[in-house]
Amino acid sequence: DRIAKFFVPGVVVLAVLTWLIWFAMVWVVRPVCVQGLSASDEVVFAFKFGVAVLVISCPCALGLATPTAVMVSTGVGARL
Repeated sequence: DRIAKFFVPGVVVLAVLTWLIWFAMVWVVRPVCVQGLSASDEVVFAFKFGVAVLVISCPCALGLATPTAVMVSTGVGARL
């Protein structure tokens, strides 16, 4: 629980930073992979990198939170 309290917000911040960095790269640097795309496609291109960070990290967060919730609920149920 202590780890998940910091891990999940950290992952969300990391995903937003990833999106912002790729968004800035698309608009400033104009890498070869985005040349010829429309403005909305460029935003989606950058957004995919932020989503990728969340998709890769969320199973880890769920892997930490789910067993903790089961243990706590079992302990509360045992007291009753």
